[in-house]
Amino acid sequence: MIHPPDVIGKYAPDAIIGMVGGGGGGGHGEEVAAQGAAVGGGIPMSEVAKHTSKSDCWVVVAGQVLNVTSFLSEHPGGELAILTFAGKDATEEFNMIHPPDVIGKYAPDAIIGVVGTGAPAAAAPSVGGAAQPLLEHGDHKSKNWAKADKNRQIRMQGEGRIPGWIGALCYMVLGFMKEILFTIVPQKNITMSNDRVGLTRSAMFLFIFIIIHAVGNLHVFLGPDDFNGYGYFYVRLYWTGFGLQANIVEEYILLAALLHVAVALKRTWDISINYTVASGKLNLAFSGITLLTFMMIHLFQFRFGETHPYKLCPPPYLLNLDTLVHLQLNLFWVGFEGCKSVEVRDIYRMEFEVFQSLGWVLFYLSSVVIFSTHMCLGWQKVVPAPSMDIPKRYHAKAIHMGYVMTFFIALVYASFPIYGHLFPMSSGYLGSEPATP
Repeated sequence: MIHPPDVIGKYAPDAIIGMVGGGGGGGHGEEVAAQGAAVGGGIPMSEVAKHTSKSDCWVVVAGQVLNVTSFLSEHPGGELAILTFAGKDATEEFNMIHPPDVIGKYAPDAIIGVVGTGAPAAAAPSVGGAAQPLLEHGDHKSKNWAKADKNRQIRMQGEGRIPGWIGALCYMVLGFMKEILFTIVPQKNITMSNDRVGLTRSAMFLFIFIIIHAVGNLHVFLGPDDFNGYGYFYVRLYWTGFGLQANIVEEYILLAALLHVAVALKRTWDISINYTVASGKLNLAFSGITLLTFMMIHLFQFRFGETHPYKLCPPPYLLNLDTLVHLQLNLFWVGFEGCKSVEVRDIYRMEFEVFQSLGWVLFYLSSVVIFSTHMCLGWQKVVPAPSMDIPKRYHAKAIHMGYVMTFFIALVYASFPIYGHLFPMSSGYLGSEPATP
């Protein structure tokens, strides 16, 4: 009369210790054993993996095994969208596109079983009730991994252990950092497939780089010594680049970008190419190709473009940590009588020269808008991914927090071309910057 029927399974699944019985091995125990034997251990994924052809196609969605052979020709997205996941678990892709009731509504007869180990289910004890299991425990206490996994699945469908926005933030940060770690510590040999794990992990790593790059570029507001010193800091790390004119961080970012582009193009070709533009399935592909074009232009201008020489005094040990004691921010240069100067690339002057043109300002601002759109569209897909381990009720909160982060990052990047167009250059410690034309 007070609680809904699913309250125990949702909030206190560990409280269940047995079933009420007479203790004398009544018929109910035999009935449960018979049902367990009938159900068995489900259909193993090794069996599902055998059905991958157009004439015999099985897929797994939310733990259910579906025989979709007869449904292929009726699928609105085309046969290829299903055949791509034939013999595999398509839960992640399915949930991003379809409402939860679509199978029961349009293809209820396709369900042929549930995923399991394929081993026969353990028979119920002949003694009815909860007495026998409790007596058998003795002093030995072992972890019930099956129950732990079930409880975790229940949490993933609810709010998890931490409620509200704080919980959503914690789960989002933990999932994000875990995936970032997995980009640095590989879990298995590299294989080329359309699995979106490589796409999401590379995207997260690139997003971290974008944040760090934005913070680094804020040095442009501190003057030419700070901004040019920041650029020279990475040059001083070229010894980590295996003999190339780049440091190991730049090389890793390049590999992450290549992985992201390669997997994205493969997934677009395998899954989305048959959709119309109006369906919106190609939005990420279009915005991604546009961003790739922008990045090539940006690298040509600022990374490989010719610059004037600029003299500054770099700190002897990469960073000028002494500046923190004096509550200053000149981390990448020092200023004292007799300091040793070197000539570096004057990227500070280059930025002001480029952004004297209103056309380039508008080009960069439009690229910021496209990046924000691409980031938001991608974040919508990343948050529900099983690898993130974000409980379902937190998805909307985590998605909106991602939108807020993207907005502030976009503001930072938009400030650079506007500042370079509207304000003059500042002078440096060893000399003043000549005025831009």
